[in-house]
Amino acid sequence: MHYNNKKILTARVEKVQLVDRWGGEQNIVGTIHATSSHVIFKAETGTREIWLANGLIGAVERGALSAAGCPLVIRCKHFMQIHLLINRDKACQELYETLLKVCKPTNIENVFAFENRCLSEDVRGWNRLDWTSEFSRQGVSSSWTQTDINKGYKSCDTYPEKLWVPTAARTPVLEGAISFRSRGRLPALTYFYKKNGAALSRCAQPNSGFRARCMEDETLMSLIGKANPQHDIVYLIDTRPMVNAMVNKVQGKGYEDERNYSNIKHQFFDVENIHVMRTSQQKLVDACGKCRNVNEYLKAVESSGWLKHVRAVVECSMFIAESLSKGISCVVHCSDGWDRTSQTVSIAELLVDPFYRTIHGFEVLIEKDWLGFGHKFDDRCAHVGANNDEAPKEVSPVFSQWLDCVWQIWKMRPRAFEFNERFLIELHEHAYSCQFGTFLGNCDCDRKSLSLSTRTKSLWTYLDSRQDDFLNPFYDATLYDNLIDIDTRAASFSVWQGLYNRFDDGILPREDIQSSTMSSMEHVGILEAHVAQLRNKLAELKQQLGKGAAIGMVDSGHGSSSGNEGADGAQSPLSYSLCGFGEESGYCEGLLQPVALRWTSERDASACASPNCGFEFNSRGERRMHCYRCGKIFCRRCVRVTSDEQERVCITCTSAQSGIQHT
Repeated sequence: MHYNNKKILTARVEKVQLVDRWGGEQNIVGTIHATSSHVIFKAETGTREIWLANGLIGAVERGALSAAGCPLVIRCKHFMQIHLLINRDKACQELYETLLKVCKPTNIENVFAFENRCLSEDVRGWNRLDWTSEFSRQGVSSSWTQTDINKGYKSCDTYPEKLWVPTAARTPVLEGAISFRSRGRLPALTYFYKKNGAALSRCAQPNSGFRARCMEDETLMSLIGKANPQHDIVYLIDTRPMVNAMVNKVQGKGYEDERNYSNIKHQFFDVENIHVMRTSQQKLVDACGKCRNVNEYLKAVESSGWLKHVRAVVECSMFIAESLSKGISCVVHCSDGWDRTSQTVSIAELLVDPFYRTIHGFEVLIEKDWLGFGHKFDDRCAHVGANNDEAPKEVSPVFSQWLDCVWQIWKMRPRAFEFNERFLIELHEHAYSCQFGTFLGNCDCDRKSLSLSTRTKSLWTYLDSRQDDFLNPFYDATLYDNLIDIDTRAASFSVWQGLYNRFDDGILPREDIQSSTMSSMEHVGILEAHVAQLRNKLAELKQQLGKGAAIGMVDSGHGSSSGNEGADGAQSPLSYSLCGFGEESGYCEGLLQPVALRWTSERDASACASPNCGFEFNSRGERRMHCYRCGKIFCRRCVRVTSDEQERVCITCTSAQSGIQHT
């Protein structure tokens, strides 16, 4: 994305060298700017450009001045690394200090999302989730009802205002459960499995300590069981390792005592905490970026433990999904109920409900179980700079890990998902970029107090406008009902190279089967439409010729004088082609607009074909767009859509035509 009229925060630094960290290519000399939205590098010669959103900058490291220059390394949250050499030490220091300011604002209202205020047609994005409509879609029975106990966030500021609880649960029962649960996060419905009436609820750990109990909480748990017509037993799933839950008892929290609850069966899962996950992902990133031989790489991946953690999340989710399919209700929590709980319940819902495997449904799932139930995106994604020593400890790749889990399942059952890998990568990037308001704030209450819906743009609106980028050509909506039969053996999990090696040349294939298939389907569709138009033109022409109408024809250059000439030696009208095929140009042209018969292969496109653009396709995930007229590949900003929305045409091919609008 590119924006105009940016405020320059520092004087431009010239003669900066962009270094290939693998040493395989010559350094590129250019100029770098730091603006209120992006860090921009422009090469002195050629058209090379890099645009990096400020929110994606994770760390900036400055080295000591040497004969080659002063090194500066920008490490990004979406796993790009930019290595620079700057001639002057003072310029390097000024740029270093400026980058620290733009990537770590002290106030969330200083991020670029609040400057990106073009809010036209954005209402739909901010209304992606309607709680009442979603629970109606799920088919919630009369055993559950909406309560206003959290209206105005008076009971729990990290929960949504609208909550669904058992109909038989009276206000004193709910208030007692609120006081007994950590941060007031009482058991509340998040998914109703209408096939058998089983319910999935979520909450936080109890404030039980070693002996404390709460009769209201025990009553509420009993009512959750009785709301299920199949089984009154409830599986209480604690995603934490048991030893971690026992340690929390010392702090006055902990886990439920089965002896005090008449209808629960307790199950622990070994999903580690945010600190373990933070360290694990950093080790994985180092393995993907630093290891130079296979043996070293495999050892480093194993040492990181990342795949083990991803597998643990998926296994816990599988248990929940299988329980729901058997008609057994589940209540899930971790410590506070906004990290591991969000991961496991949302994957379980993804496994049992095909709606959440569509693009729209997946966005609703994120709105409900991540944004609505209070995952702390500001803290976990480090949207703002640390204002105390504890803030860095709150950073953790919880959402990134969840997307990784979804990708693992997507890889096993690619035909079950409407979206492709690019969609998941785009979500990962914009969870950190701070270009949209969707992922800002730690909870729904924060987002409303910041008035994000009127001050920032919704990510969902942006994704809607580019939905064709994210469609999976192999999707079959009728093929799978649930995915509870996926293979969770260790060998089924692999490193997500499309994410972690996204910007590394030579590791990923230059084209993937999904993109090439979509491109081929699009090309065939255009040619078929063109042929259909030609047939219609030919039918009209024959009809007019039958009536003896005079028609002006254009010589295609392929006419023949044998057998088609009249008595005076002139060609008859039928000898002229409606469509001429240029052998050199590869165009189909004539009475209709030209259409390229041959399209450039995606594997041969490393940059936009426009001579004045300079945009490089740094990763396989970036959309390469074909011009319907010339067949070459361009970036999105160099392509226009015709006014009838039937064709996508590059600027060069439309320079002499009218009726073209921006994409």
